[in-house]
Amino acid sequence: MMTSAVHVGDAARTAAHLVATARARGLPWDHLPLASTRTDWAGPVAGVQRAVLGATWLGRLAVAARRHDVVHVHSATTVAHSRRTAPRYVLHCHGTDVRTTQYDPTHGPSVRRALAEAEAVLYSTPDLAEHVLPHREDAGYLPVPVSVDDLPRWSPDTAQPRVVFASRWESVKGLDGQLDTARRLVAALGDRAEVLGLDWGPDTDAARAAGVRLVPRRGHTEFLAWLAGSTAVVGQAAGILSASELEAMGTGAPLLLPTGLPLYAGLAGTPPPVVGGSPAAVAEAAVALAGGASHDPAVGRAWVRDEHGVEQAVDTVAALYAAVVAERRADR
Repeated sequence: MMTSAVHVGDAARTAAHLVATARARGLPWDHLPLASTRTDWAGPVAGVQRAVLGATWLGRLAVAARRHDVVHVHSATTVAHSRRTAPRYVLHCHGTDVRTTQYDPTHGPSVRRALAEAEAVLYSTPDLAEHVLPHREDAGYLPVPVSVDDLPRWSPDTAQPRVVFASRWESVKGLDGQLDTARRLVAALGDRAEVLGLDWGPDTDAARAAGVRLVPRRGHTEFLAWLAGSTAVVGQAAGILSASELEAMGTGAPLLLPTGLPLYAGLAGTPPPVVGGSPAAVAEAAVALAGGASHDPAVGRAWVRDEHGVEQAVDTVAALYAAVVAERRADR
C-alpha cells in the first residue's frame, strides 16, 4: 500500500521537486505552501491580515493532515505554526533553521523542540550534521534533490562572456571568500568577460565595491537560463553545494568554487566535478574559460543526476514514510 503525504512549506524547491516526481509516479503526495512569505507585518491592518491568513492556512493543514498518512514539514521554524493542527510530522531541515535560528535565544527552544518531537528528521547539506545529530542521532542526510532533465543545457553567450556568482552576498555563504574571489576575477578578466552577481543579500554594497556588477533577482526559470548562458558560475565559499550550485552543474556549466569540499568526502560515489579550491585558482580557471578553454558539460550533469537526482530522493523519502507508519503500528 502506498503511503500518502503532504509536504508543508518548501526550501530550495525541494518539496516542489519531490512532490512533482512522486505524483508522476502515481504516489499520493501533495504540497501545501506556507500561507505567506511576507516578513513585515507591522501595523494593525497587517496584523489582522496575518491572523486571517494564518487561520485559513491552519484549517487547510488540518484537513490535509487527516487525509494523508504523513505530514512532511520543511524547516524547523515552520513547526511552531504547523504543530497546532499537525502535531505528528516528519521534519526536513534546510539550513538557517538549525544552523542559525536554533541558537537564537528567542526562537531556539522552538527549533530544538521541533527536532525532538519529529517522527523522523532529514537534513539537506552535510554541514548541518553537527547542528542536527546532537539532538537527533537518527536523522538522515538527504542530498538536495535536482531534476536534471528539467534544466536548460549550458550554452554560453560567446558574444558577451560572463562569469556569475550564483549565491547571495552574506556571511553564511562565505562572504570573505566570495569578495576575495570577486576582486581577483575583476582584475584578471579585465574586459574579456563581465563579472556579475545577484543584487541579493545584506552585503551587496561590499560586492559592488569589489567590482561585481549586480543584476536584479529573477524568477527561477530566468535564473536557470542566466546560469546556463554564462561562461562559468562561481559557487559560495562556505564549503557546501546548495541548490544554485547544483543547478549550475546540472546545466553543464563549469562550477568554480573558491574553497574545498571536505564535508563531501565519503558521501558521494565520486568527488564533485568542481574547479578551483581557492580564490586564486578560481580566477585562473575563469581566465582560461573566457579564453576558450574546453569544458565537458556532460560530466557535471551526470554527477548531479547520480548524486542528487530527484528520483533517488523520492525512493529514500518513500521508504522513510513506510518506516514511520510501520513504527506507529508497532507502538499500538
